[in-house]
Parts: sequence; C-alpha cells; structure tokens
Amino acid sequence: MTALPPVAELLPHSPPMILLDEVVEADGRRAVCRVRVRGDSPFAEGGKVPAVVAIEYMAQAVSAYAGLQARARGAPPRIGYLLGTRELTLELDAFDVGDELVVEAVYVWGDETLGAFDCTVRRAGQTVAAATLNVHQGEEPTP
Repeated sequence: MTALPPVAELLPHSPPMILLDEVVEADGRRAVCRVRVRGDSPFAEGGKVPAVVAIEYMAQAVSAYAGLQARARGAPPRIGYLLGTRELTLELDAFDVGDELVVEAVYVWGDETLGAFDCTVRRAGQTVAAATLNVHQGEEPTP
C-alpha cells in the first residue's frame, strides 16, 4: 500500500484550523481520518470540545477525500464549502481532550463541483456522530 500524504497537503486550510491528524485509509469512494482531541484546539474549553464540532471533522474528511482526488489528477486542493447537512445525529454533548476519533466520509453522489457524503465519527468503535454533508467545491486555482 502506498503511504498517504500528510493531511496538510490535502486540505486548503492552515493551522490551527487543520483539525485532522492523518488520513489512515482511502479509496475512490471514501476517506477515513484520525483526530486526537487536543487541549489547544481552537474549540477546546475546560477540557472539552463541543460535539457539534464533529461537523467540521466530517467536512475536513470530505476535503481530504477531494484533496486525494485532486492529487491523483496532479492538481492542488481546492477550497470547499459546506452547503448543509441532513440527518445530523450527535450521541454526546462534547468530546473530551484526549479522545481519539475516527472520521469517515463516504461519497454518495456528485460531480466535480457539487456532492453529498455520508459521514460518521466514531470513538472507541462506537458511532458518536453521523450526518450527510452537502458540499460545493470551488474553482481550481490558476497555476
């Protein structure tokens, strides 16, 4: 298996807004990422990160998927926009600093600019957040 690139090479973000630690698995239909919840997260307060931040974890997993697709074409990552979410479920109020989360984004439908992804966030093997994200990808940057 070919090593996957660092997540910073796949996202059009800069620290501290890169919340994912790594892409651990990917194929033509999905990306699976890992994040350890850290106390220095821009969303951490009192040793916790609100569970609603799971939407951003999921959106960044979608962005990692899109970044891998772009990389395969020899193109840089493109900016993406979260248009909305459906069927969001949050099984907890907050993540604890130190939690290790597995975030998966599975391509459902779309084209080069518009798409939908079924996403989950798991902690210790249990699904703690899930949603379908509708996304739009911006124009490819001019070289």
